[in-house]
Amino acid sequence: MKIIPDSNIFIDFWKHPTEEIEKIFENEEIILCGAVRAELLQGAVSVKNFTQISDGVDSFQEVNLESGDWGRLGENLYLLRTNGLTVPLADAIIATVAIKYGIPVWTNDKHFGLMSRALRGLNIWNGDGVQ
Repeated sequence: MKIIPDSNIFIDFWKHPTEEIEKIFENEEIILCGAVRAELLQGAVSVKNFTQISDGVDSFQEVNLESGDWGRLGENLYLLRTNGLTVPLADAIIATVAIKYGIPVWTNDKHFGLMSRALRGLNIWNGDGVQ
C-alpha cells in the first residue's frame, strides 16, 4: 500500500528504531512529500547530518503540489479555519498532497486526525490500515 509518512514517523524511527516500523518501511510503498523532506532537513544538526538525511530520503518516490494546486491548498486552509482549526502550513501542504494523490498519511500528529474531519478525502494510516 502507498503511504506518506509524516516527519514525526521518520524522526521517531531514526531516534528509536523498532522492528515493527522497519517492517512497515520495507513492506509498504513509502512516498515522500516535499514538505516532509523540508521539515526533516530543517532539523539537521550539522552538515554531515543534513547530508545523511538528504541521502536517506532520496531513495523514496516523491510527490508534490504543482502550480495549479496552490489554490486547492488555500481552499483547504480556509475550510480548516472555518471549522475552527489552525494547523501548521506544512501539515496542510502534506494533507493537500495526500488528498491530491489519494495516498493516506502515516502520522502520530493529532492535527491530521482533526483535519480529516474537515477535509474530505484525507485518510490517515495508523500502521494497521486506514482509519
